[in-house]
Amino acid sequence: MTDIYVRKTMHGLIPDTAEDWEKVKRFKIGEVLKAEIKQPRNIRFFRKWFALVQVGYELWEETGVKASYKGTEVRPSFDRFRKDVQVLAGHYHPVVNIKGELRLEADSIAFASMDEDTFEKLYNSTLTVLVHKVMQGRVSEAKLREMAEVVEEFA
Repeated sequence: MTDIYVRKTMHGLIPDTAEDWEKVKRFKIGEVLKAEIKQPRNIRFFRKWFALVQVGYELWEETGVKASYKGTEVRPSFDRFRKDVQVLAGHYHPVVNIKGELRLEADSIAFASMDEDTFEKLYNSTLTVLVHKVMQGRVSEAKLREMAEVVEEFA
């Protein structure tokens, strides 16, 4: 199977790159092909969301959240924070663990699992969660966006 990127034009779908043109040249004119069309997610937007969550995590971590387990200090986890923010943002699915307890698991943010529209909703709801529930108004949405853009530039 050959994967190619195509661009929609007034004349229909055409290969996007010279490499894609080379792949298409092997097919005969009039030959019937089966294609699965997917619009790739915007990787820059994906990085922007991660930068936003990273900034939120660092601001939250500065609040000095402390916990211990069996006498050992437990450090905050970015991965746990990210998943908790996703759940609070409404992007989760319920599961039952081995003890029979209901848990809310964050939805996968993998490109194959979440389309661009859903990811945009996740981004906007993440902003709301970070500003109102995590930072509790200590940081404005505009300031949070600005900080995330600075982090994204270096990512």
